[in-house]
Amino acid sequence: MSILSWLPVRPHAMRALAIVTLGALGACTPHAADPPAATTPSDDARLFAQAFTAIHQLYIRPVSDRTLVVDGAAHLSALDPNFVARPGPGVGSTATLQLNYQGQKVGSYVLPGATDAKDSAKFLARVIGVARQVSPLLAAASDDVVDHAVFNGITGGLDRFSRYSPPALARELRDARDGYGGIGITLDSSNDEFLITAVTPRGPAERVGIRPGDRITAINGVATARHSRAWVIERLRGAVGSLIQVAVARAGGQIHDFRIDRARLVRPTTTVSHDGDILVFHIATFNETTTALVAAAVKQAMATPGGRLSGIVLDLRGDPGGLLGQAVSLDDLFIKSGPIIATLGRNPASHQYFAATGHAIARNLPIVVLINGGSASASEITAAALQDIGRAVVVGSASYGKGTVQTALPLVNGGELTITWARLIAPSGYLLQSHGVVPTVCTSDLANNPQALDIALQRAQAPASPGFRAASPRAAVDEAGWEELRRACPADPASPAVDLAVAEKLLNDPALYATALRALPPATALVRSIPGAPSARSLTRPRAALSSELR
Repeated sequence: MSILSWLPVRPHAMRALAIVTLGALGACTPHAADPPAATTPSDDARLFAQAFTAIHQLYIRPVSDRTLVVDGAAHLSALDPNFVARPGPGVGSTATLQLNYQGQKVGSYVLPGATDAKDSAKFLARVIGVARQVSPLLAAASDDVVDHAVFNGITGGLDRFSRYSPPALARELRDARDGYGGIGITLDSSNDEFLITAVTPRGPAERVGIRPGDRITAINGVATARHSRAWVIERLRGAVGSLIQVAVARAGGQIHDFRIDRARLVRPTTTVSHDGDILVFHIATFNETTTALVAAAVKQAMATPGGRLSGIVLDLRGDPGGLLGQAVSLDDLFIKSGPIIATLGRNPASHQYFAATGHAIARNLPIVVLINGGSASASEITAAALQDIGRAVVVGSASYGKGTVQTALPLVNGGELTITWARLIAPSGYLLQSHGVVPTVCTSDLANNPQALDIALQRAQAPASPGFRAASPRAAVDEAGWEELRRACPADPASPAVDLAVAEKLLNDPALYATALRALPPATALVRSIPGAPSARSLTRPRAALSSELR
């Protein structure tokens, strides 16, 4: 539950501009009107108070509410360049915000205290009211559009991974991350005939008898004709366990009615294939299904009579990240003991330590991890832990280098505020931010080389050879060393075929795999090489509600 869940839900009605006057901003210039005798907190004030409180408590570095107000107000110019909000005269307790429209001064108002979230939120809400009074463009803009512009200013002053998602986008992100209530079908997106092209195996629709090729004609007794695809999808989704009636037409015109209980559905983002005795997993993003899908496939392959499993490939190329807990639990499938990752932020709750539970299902199976310049966040956690602990050979190019954790907080308007709240510390003690994961076997310069496989295999046999210092112990690498490592194997968003070919050769040649695996000394405890980093003993167990978000 969010720390701010006590705030009431904002109604969908339009804000009344009458509650906002030029003088309602607080202390003002002698020419400003007096504030109204009585006002009530606006919907925007509640929304921004929630956001300011979250940033104040959780963001990775302290930010004054004044800075958030100024950044948010200034970004209203994205909707109307004629409206300009900028710092005015005064410093400290007399600092002001000056508002101009079409080059004319609207007013100059003393900013509230630097750490008073409620007063700052009320101030910003009243600035928006003033802006909508003087600007026809802002007055005509919807609530969501104005909120989005202001939040873009607020989060734009934080870091590139903190962001605001308006209600519609927030729903899509939550659905992708956590799942949604639905019946488990895929509709043809090329037209509005609502043709079912696929049915989720063992999902609600399949269990009642709905088939690919059926065409939805009615939902809860309402005909779908003349409605949009978005309308149909919205009505197919609902609370988990709730009942829905769906009518479908089949070949020949027969109509079939079904009563279906919606279930929680999570879109799978992991695919598995077999390459001889090797299991290859391509993980597009880390969501709630990732670890379970990998675990099920590994167990099935290991239990197959007469089957032989020589190794696993985790293809994380182009994987931008996802849920922190899923990255940790995926590593836990393969690591017998030792650290996986640690997080460190300004809030004490961010001091977390993740270690293997001892319940690995494939603790000795050889593993190759493929990464590239698009591998970030959760995929870097997985790759760094398996590399540092000595459980996998990493092949590809340097990863993106996104070593921060974001937490996604639901807002009272149905939107979502994603803010950076911790840094990631790899098992060998280095920060993932900017450094990322540098592979043991680099292929970033081999994409168009006809001898790519031979060269890569030579590197696997001698990772410490001159020209590429992949074998440098990570805990001992300083900033200059990291720059050299990443220059030697630069991040590349491409996914060359040689990566998978190298993985197959490594897994089919135990001696070659062992040589590459020994290139880096394994980390057995969290190295305290970072100033201010707490010891593993002082770190807390993870909080499931605070997890990394899709980049």
